[in-house]
Amino acid sequence: MLSLMLTRRFAPLFWCQFFSAFSDNFLKNALVFLLLYQIKGENSEQLITLTAPVFIAPFFFLSAVGGEIADRFDKAWVAQRLKFVEIGVALLAVIGFLLHSVVLLFLALFLFGVIAALFGPIKYGILPDHLERSELPAGTAHRLLAAWRKEDRRR
Repeated sequence: MLSLMLTRRFAPLFWCQFFSAFSDNFLKNALVFLLLYQIKGENSEQLITLTAPVFIAPFFFLSAVGGEIADRFDKAWVAQRLKFVEIGVALLAVIGFLLHSVVLLFLALFLFGVIAALFGPIKYGILPDHLERSELPAGTAHRLLAAWRKEDRRR
């Protein structure tokens, strides 16, 4: 399994997803801390509660659209375009933090949710194009840790 992590056909996909999930969670948690410690108002508790639905809502509405896009267009091209858009959304989040703008930060969080919802079907749909059939279980995120543990037991 470790050899799969070092291959050019899988490692970029893994690190792309890793850093995307990291940035989503970083923005959400940073927004919560900003609301908790900087914006001390009577609405801060409601805004903190609102962060999760703002990020998760696009998954309910756009995951099917992401699947349609993954089936209809070249997955690599769509993934690349989504990642370029994600850079712009990250810049929007930076501007939101610099201006202490809760509205901009919530917009960035929502857009990160949109990108994640559209990218999800693409990332799983592109794996069969890059991995052998026997490598697919190890290539999916929920099986990655189990495969590493098996490899460690063999040594």
